[in-house]
Amino acid sequence: MKVVIIILVLIVIGFAVAIGVGVARGAHGPSAGGGPPTRDGKIDEDALEDWRPPPMAELLGKVARPFAPKLLKSAVQVSGRAGEGLESGTPGTLTVEPSKKDMRIARLTLVSGLAAKATYDCIGGDGKTCPQAVCLCSSGSRPSEDDLDDCPDSWRKARRSGDGEHLACREDDDAVALVIYPQGGAIRIEPMASKTSTVSIR
Repeated sequence: MKVVIIILVLIVIGFAVAIGVGVARGAHGPSAGGGPPTRDGKIDEDALEDWRPPPMAELLGKVARPFAPKLLKSAVQVSGRAGEGLESGTPGTLTVEPSKKDMRIARLTLVSGLAAKATYDCIGGDGKTCPQAVCLCSSGSRPSEDDLDDCPDSWRKARRSGDGEHLACREDDDAVALVIYPQGGAIRIEPMASKTSTVSIR
């Protein structure tokens, strides 16, 4: 429990820093750190109406990643295959066993494929922390936004390239984290913008 409290404190601090960095950069639109939209170093009041803060699970995964126990001792690769025609796709699935630990962090890295969606379904989830969904895409790639329309709106909005059709994947978009709760569950990997995608989970 002490670990959870410490991590929650770090989240609050991290979110405050993200907002500060976003304001300091003076960027238009949502900042890379998840802060509100800014203009000339000040919060853009007009754009603020459409801004939504990153989901708590996403923030928790980023802040807790260096401190929380890893989900697995050794990395496991999970592949998913997209459907063709009337044939439905086949997501790759990793079963997560229950644990006495309050929290574990699953570290995910895109190994092959242009993009993938990873979903953590926990047993008895409350709808707020589960299911969790995160997207991964190859660093520097520009996939069609239509191909990634299942990704969270805030994630896609922060990566729009300006041409109205493509997203601009960032340097670290091929590595994300999921918060895993004691009851366990399963992690599903679904390919996006390609026929197959493989994700390393640890």
